[in-house]
Amino acid sequence: MSAGISGAVALLLATVLEAALPAPAVDIAAAGPDRYSLRESADGRSLVLNWNGTDTVIGSCGERLLQWVDLRRGGLSASVVERNCGATVDYATQVVVDSPEGRSTVAVFQGRSRVTLAWDGRRLQVRRPRLPPEKVFLERRGMAGFGVDYATLGLAALPTSQRTLDESNRGWGAHGRSVGLPEEVLLRWAGWAQQASGLYRADWGRWDGPAPYGDDRQGRERIREGMQDYASNGDSPG
Repeated sequence: MSAGISGAVALLLATVLEAALPAPAVDIAAAGPDRYSLRESADGRSLVLNWNGTDTVIGSCGERLLQWVDLRRGGLSASVVERNCGATVDYATQVVVDSPEGRSTVAVFQGRSRVTLAWDGRRLQVRRPRLPPEKVFLERRGMAGFGVDYATLGLAALPTSQRTLDESNRGWGAHGRSVGLPEEVLLRWAGWAQQASGLYRADWGRWDGPAPYGDDRQGRERIREGMQDYASNGDSPG
């Protein structure tokens, strides 16, 4: 076997073995005897909590298909999907392109936005409602060898009200503490949901990195308020 072929085989085996390995866990320091760690599932679709040696899937996202378009080139298709990643983050409306190699995200908008697609054989047109810049998290202009155009149509979308999100995050913080989960687990969990939804900015950090763990500032503050509410009204676990 030539050195080139041998090297290629070794690289392929290393890639396969790496894909088969479980994602690295993030250990959480906490007071008391309990031990916690968090990791993503092997497919990246859920978050797993290990609490004193027992694994539990605690985070996942639901998706609803709103439109599907066959792009008629190389097995490519484009879709509009509505993504729901839990109580601490708003709905996300995404435009995605699926290929035999996997999925790529083209656009992400906050809220249950009315988004439609049109394909002319060369370019994908994304029609969306008017949105303030802070509600647009991604708009790529090209993907998989074709261009993407955007058209703004109709009335502005109505994301979930900020009051509803604030109340949900406060409840999240209080409930999480009531079942004994430490602050860092709850903040990282919320950060994972934020990243998984696509409603995410790089300067918010990463759920598996140092603070602030990937969640938006207002969400973090409301979660901490919920923790404080719980501590002031009763027991303070962990």
